[in-house]
Amino acid sequence: MPAHSQDESPDGDRRGSVWLWSLLGVFAACVPCALLVVEKSGSALSPVPLVLVILAALAGYVLAVRSVVEEKFRQRSRRSQVLVWAAAAVLFLGSVSVLFAFRPPPPPLTRMSGARDVAVVGFAQPEGRRDERVLIGLADTFAHDMAGRIPTATSVRSYAGEVSLPLAELQGNHRAGLERKTARFAEETNAEIVVGGLVSMDAAGQTSLRPAVYVRADQVPDSPELAGWFLSEPILVARGWESARGRSQLSAELTRRLSTLAEFVDALDTWRNGSPEEAARILDGLLDPKRQPTRDGFVPLDLIRLFHGHALQEQATGQTGSSRQKLLEAARADYLAVDKDSPAGWRAALSLQGNTYRRALGPEHNCKPGTVQARDLAEVSQAMRAFAEDRDITERERLTATVYLRHVRARRLTTLKA
Repeated sequence: MPAHSQDESPDGDRRGSVWLWSLLGVFAACVPCALLVVEKSGSALSPVPLVLVILAALAGYVLAVRSVVEEKFRQRSRRSQVLVWAAAAVLFLGSVSVLFAFRPPPPPLTRMSGARDVAVVGFAQPEGRRDERVLIGLADTFAHDMAGRIPTATSVRSYAGEVSLPLAELQGNHRAGLERKTARFAEETNAEIVVGGLVSMDAAGQTSLRPAVYVRADQVPDSPELAGWFLSEPILVARGWESARGRSQLSAELTRRLSTLAEFVDALDTWRNGSPEEAARILDGLLDPKRQPTRDGFVPLDLIRLFHGHALQEQATGQTGSSRQKLLEAARADYLAVDKDSPAGWRAALSLQGNTYRRALGPEHNCKPGTVQARDLAEVSQAMRAFAEDRDITERERLTATVYLRHVRARRLTTLKA
């Protein structure tokens, strides 16, 4: 009988090992495989719940392996126990790798097809707050309200529940990650303007929302000041999120600010495409005292004045006589109204010299003696030379000054020969 027991012991151990590893393999694979089935059926899990479920499964798996090692390998060497732990770890990591290898990709975001598409990505709130549902609802309401307030060719859509951008980076100086992810999002959705914001609460418990917008650089090649992310002034939520009226007032203010930006970008497109009259008409509306943007808006008033002057000056190119001079004088008034210390100050000063050059050519825009203001041309030449050598302004502005300088020199030579 003892001999018989000794013959069956190795077989029993072998069968026990096969059963043991099979059980551990099934346990290691069951949770990831279950998650894979759930996601394949269309219920995609966000990263946080997915990681929590995997960590919970790992905790149970570790307890199971520990129990097996203590029961079956207590009498074995330390090396054998380490090998069991290593093999169990490989099993679990392999099963998790299979989960991520075969995990279905997230569904593609809806792509918009309007001429001036606006995407609302939601609002970031302080840690510990639980207003996520309210903020998603606010983003949806804002998108709905905005759809009827901007040009008819523009579509507005809320992605607040579908995408999560690191909007908290707006509070600091390092926005590289946010800019990169927003650029990918804008490319995927075809959005020209992306809207977000930061929620904050003061010591008295008063909530405010600071809106932020992202404008694609290819939408504002003539106005780099508006490219990328930038913040507007905060909006006070007078009655808190609980008040429907408070949320409605907040949505109305957001809509007002963004409609100004959308119209301004539309005016830039119109001007760039060779319709300065229509561009000037749009900008006239933005300069109307009844709806003139204040400092809390997305578009500085000085920038609107600058491009209103550009549109008027462009109209003057095809005019002669008093009509030409009248348009140039109106453009000059716009340039002079721009604050010298504003971001558009240098550009306005440069444009003012270009305006002086055009007015110096006379109402008929020719170089006949008696019609050209030689003294004005000399002053413009001197000013343009200073701009071309100024290292405090952008390379593009220096290049513009250089081009103007060549034109002025050519006109002065023509005048002298005449």
